[in-house]
Amino acid sequence: MEATLTGGAADGRRRRILTAAALALLLLVTTTACGDEGGDVARTGAGDTASSTLSDGTTPGTADTAPPGTDEAGEAVDPLADAGLEDAEGTATASGTSLLSDVRVAGQAGYDRVVFEFRGEGVPGWQVGYVDPPILSDGEGAEVDVAGGAFLEVRLTPASGVDLSEDFEEVYTGSDRVDGDTAAVTEVVRTGDFEAVLTWVIGVEAEAPFAVSTLADPSRLVVDLAVP
Repeated sequence: MEATLTGGAADGRRRRILTAAALALLLLVTTTACGDEGGDVARTGAGDTASSTLSDGTTPGTADTAPPGTDEAGEAVDPLADAGLEDAEGTATASGTSLLSDVRVAGQAGYDRVVFEFRGEGVPGWQVGYVDPPILSDGEGAEVDVAGGAFLEVRLTPASGVDLSEDFEEVYTGSDRVDGDTAAVTEVVRTGDFEAVLTWVIGVEAEAPFAVSTLADPSRLVVDLAVP
């Protein structure tokens, strides 16, 4: 025979049932939220790792001061493995005119790094080599002072710091002279932005072997110079 609860006993039982139901609902909501958060973190983390941790160990938006990374076999990558004093060049991988967005200079262990960052995918064609003074600006032909005992010219084409495709937009808003905590590089100076030819000159204490490479996400042209 089933007992019938009345009065205070029935009220107490109802309170216990409601409390248990509320706790079960809270546990369900919390578990669901944690599961969703973990999924988002896992998906976002994987995406960020894939796109933001680059082949040389650097991260977009930083001063590119991370040490060399590793290759697919796990071996350390030497950024100066192919360094030399001879002129170097490469073809464009971007479609249309590349737009320069940033220039950075940073000292590394055993070398200095100069980074040219571009908006969008790919980099312009490039020519890098030592030139004799005087250093002249493109277009005007005016002499440009660059500190240093040797001068490494970087010519980028088609490229510009200004977007003229629709409305005028100054994409590169940094200084025409960039320097950093470096041992070999004295300064990096813009010497031309004329008819889709963008020119910068890297001043160095003396001629040093250099290597040029490209990186993605974001798109960058990297010049590494050996430190004596």
